[in-house]
Amino acid sequence: MDLTNPELTRIFRNELDERSGRLVAAARALAENRLVSDEVPDLIRDAHTIKGSAGLLGHDGLREAGARLERLWRMVGDGLVPDSEVIVIMEAIAGRLLPTFESGDSSELAGIIGKLDAGLEHAEEPREVVPLRQPDSSSLGGLLSSVSESLLGGATRVDTGDLYRLINRVVEVALDADAIADLSMVSIEGADPEMFRKSWRVQLERLSRSIADIQEQAVSLANVSFFDAVATFPQFVRYLARQLGKDVRFELTGEDVELDRQIIDLIRDPLRHLLVNAIDHGIEPPDVRVAAGKQATGTVHITAAKVDDRVEVTVADDGAGVDWDLVADVARDKGLPVVPPDLRPILFQSGFTTADQVTDFSGAGDGLPATLEAAEQVSGAVHVVSTPGEGTAVTMTLPLSMVLQNIVVVALGDQFWGLPEAAVEAAMPLSAAELSQTSGGRELVFKSGSIPCVSLSLAVGAAAPDDESELLVVNTRSGLVAVTVSELVDRRRVAVKNLGPILEGAGHITGAALLGGGQVLVVLDPNFLGVVARHRPRIVEDKPRVLVVDDSAGVRQLLSATLNGAGFDVEVASGAREAVLAMANDGFDAMVVDYSMPRSNGVELVRALRASEVIVPIVMVSGVATQEEKNAAWEVGVDAYLDKFDLRQGVLTKTLKQLIGLDDVDTA
Repeated sequence: MDLTNPELTRIFRNELDERSGRLVAAARALAENRLVSDEVPDLIRDAHTIKGSAGLLGHDGLREAGARLERLWRMVGDGLVPDSEVIVIMEAIAGRLLPTFESGDSSELAGIIGKLDAGLEHAEEPREVVPLRQPDSSSLGGLLSSVSESLLGGATRVDTGDLYRLINRVVEVALDADAIADLSMVSIEGADPEMFRKSWRVQLERLSRSIADIQEQAVSLANVSFFDAVATFPQFVRYLARQLGKDVRFELTGEDVELDRQIIDLIRDPLRHLLVNAIDHGIEPPDVRVAAGKQATGTVHITAAKVDDRVEVTVADDGAGVDWDLVADVARDKGLPVVPPDLRPILFQSGFTTADQVTDFSGAGDGLPATLEAAEQVSGAVHVVSTPGEGTAVTMTLPLSMVLQNIVVVALGDQFWGLPEAAVEAAMPLSAAELSQTSGGRELVFKSGSIPCVSLSLAVGAAAPDDESELLVVNTRSGLVAVTVSELVDRRRVAVKNLGPILEGAGHITGAALLGGGQVLVVLDPNFLGVVARHRPRIVEDKPRVLVVDDSAGVRQLLSATLNGAGFDVEVASGAREAVLAMANDGFDAMVVDYSMPRSNGVELVRALRASEVIVPIVMVSGVATQEEKNAAWEVGVDAYLDKFDLRQGVLTKTLKQLIGLDDVDTA
């Protein structure tokens, strides 16, 4: 391999500069206890990429450094943070990566790694990672103060002109708000009520338009050009073609879409994986192509196109296409399920490959899985179309922004749920759907094939409604599935918030969004629906009953969704009085209560229940997390106390199962 190739060297240097800079900044943030926990997966990926790229180019010192940094950041992701001396060494290693590459002398870097190895022998003591930004506890209630405030992290360069235009627009909106405030102070006595209402409506519409404009301007500040982001790909393709003995023409077509910088960073590596697959596996050698009646030069192209509020990025080639018979044979040899005629889900299995051996470029079976993982991180989807002898196209459907997402809102009874619009292939009235009943359950005839159909109520563990009238076709990792719901409500552009660690782990939920008026939209993971539709889980009749007590309607809805999906039968109460009545009339196996509620707080409620000899396990969750209030909770007799600094994933459902005695029981 030509390790001195100037094109590949330039590409690697640029990547090393960008990724090592992020690792340096992150180590400093970690040392100062201001790291945002959501950033850790990206840091792990940065270190992993440095390790892999350096190894490919024969830079053993850089590869070893990348491996050490990857290990350390994985440790941080697990909630274990090394002591301050080791964090300093982490920063030093990241800071020496680029100078080592440029000088070719790795002796100093090796010395720093030696110090790291010595320090790690006694440094892996648990310490909490405190997020840089604390969420607004009033947005979703005290119980959800651990819900992340934003999906964005780090710094982004913005055009000064755009920034000042946004500031000016904010000033204008402030004036519009003042005008409405002044109008509200005007007495309508003696005035024309109709004229007053008209003025009020005009001002509100003006304010609404202005806010929407500000929203778009603010989001655009974080955007970058897609073509600029892939500017080095032509050199990368030429290098790969020479190394693999292929004759390849590269084309970059479509729109120059503006995308969120974080999405660009997320998909850059997967796109390289797809280019490697296209050239190594797809494009045939020139003599083979000529013998097949093709031009000796193969074509690989990347196309970007904006479709509504999404972008579709396609990597396509005119090569040999996927040998589906070989895919089925290899899958059977590996013990993987083979479900004709759609074998595409097999391609996304981690480690699956039809290659005879692993090379420096491919064969490990990680290209398509990495692509799918990246797309799913932003609620996107990946679709593969391949025709033997004609070529393959892999399309990533992605949102334009990580801050705002387009969600399809559906109703199940009187509760709202959301699905990423990028995953919804089609929607239709249930009466127009061609459904059939099979031994495995309902199936829908869709595009000349049959796909499994499941009720959303079954998937999320809720009571089945009597008014299901709509059906959605959803793209999932395991293929297309149909989902029936009560109503297709709307399509909304919302800011989806990640769940904090306390609620994470509910496999069917990816986040929550505020709809206004305190109403919460629970966002579902399409892949969970795919698993449910295909495996038809048993319905547990005798579910453990849990009472959730919180004054926020949004919190009650989100907790109901989380615990229902984990196999619990949930009832809710909005305050202490309602909770006492519920406990007196119905038998519950456990209770979850918020610490902070108006009138009677959670501690007072627990004290009253314990005085009345209520002995069910009680879990208290607090967004305040002061030691004094924690002690007060324990003194009145709670069985578990969870606060915003508890970083154990899914700890709420795990704690409830342990307290009820369901540690080893599948309640789903």
